[in-house]
This record gives sequence, C-alpha cells and structure tokens, in this order.
Amino acid sequence: MKTVNYDPSEINQFLDTVRNFNSSIGRYEQHTILSEEFTYSVKLTNGTIRIYVEELQDKKALPVERLKDIAARFNERI
Repeated sequence: MKTVNYDPSEINQFLDTVRNFNSSIGRYEQHTILSEEFTYSVKLTNGTIRIYVEELQDKKALPVERLKDIAARFNERI
C-alpha cells in the first residue's frame, strides 16, 4: 500500500467532520505516521485519535457509521 503524507490542514478538515459525532475531540496539535500500520496517530489538545490512511483517502465517501467509529477511537487524556 502506498502511503500519502497528509498535512495538518487536511487532517484538521477531517477532524472537523468527525467532531460532528463526538464534540469532545480536541484541537489538532501534531501527528505521527505509523507506517507499519498505515495509520496516523494524531495528538490533540485533550487526547489522541488514530486515523487510517484509507479513511483520509476516502474521506468524502465514508458512510456515517464509519465516521462514528472513527469518532469513538478518541482517547481523552485525563
């Protein structure tokens, strides 16, 4: 699988969509690419969330249920 490097603005746009399903998701701070898993680990102001590369690639075509699943991956920092 070819990985595409998404910049912070693209990840932020995606997070704005996902926040519609979980308003607790904080603001973007930075991200790390976990290439062995084809995953972005995104550090937020109040926790983390993992986003798969294919989710970013297909962001305009993701069904609502998939977006809810992504929002449920949010791990709040206590």
